[in-house]
Amino acid sequence: MLINELLMDIKNRSAVLPEFQREYVWSRDQARELMTSLLKKYPVGGLLFWKTNSPPDLKNFPNPTANSGALQVILDGQQRLTTLYLLLEGEIPPYYTESDIATDIRSLYFNVETRDFQYYQPIRMKDQPVWVKVTDCFSTDSTIDPFTIARKVSEGESEQNANASLFYSNLNDLKNIRSTTDIPLQLIPFEADIDDAIDVFDKILEKHKGNINV
Repeated sequence: MLINELLMDIKNRSAVLPEFQREYVWSRDQARELMTSLLKKYPVGGLLFWKTNSPPDLKNFPNPTANSGALQVILDGQQRLTTLYLLLEGEIPPYYTESDIATDIRSLYFNVETRDFQYYQPIRMKDQPVWVKVTDCFSTDSTIDPFTIARKVSEGESEQNANASLFYSNLNDLKNIRSTTDIPLQLIPFEADIDDAIDVFDKILEKHKGNINV
């Protein structure tokens, strides 16, 4: 399923998080590595949802109505999905509140020249226009312009044109993560009940015991 579609489902509350899921526990390094892997088109693992009309208790969604229809309950992959929502939407996903996010990763920056990801460092990044905030890159009203950045860091027209082309290509590759990356999605059968879903969830926990990379 495309990342863009996954984020839209979260925004529309058709993809929801059960209360029995843990909170967001990824470190800043894990979030950065996810973005690096996506930019390099490396596999980042699959997701597991349970589509149901009878969901368990949900985080920050206390009273789903009949109009909500069938909901997709996130059983495996919420750490990755939360990371993507924070960085690509620039907001807290609706199944969490601000206080639920112990580590806010939205200070991640992207180097349009080297394609490196780093968290904001004033000494290193101040007055360095090649470093741009990741959330700004995905904003619908983004003012990031590779040609303006190239003018600031280049000497001569030839270097400026070469840099502008490079910066545009790298920014485009980053933005395309949202619309071109397809993450494998598995669904627990619709007819499954809560006991079946929890049984699958417990097996996932056992499989990932000692690993918070899900």
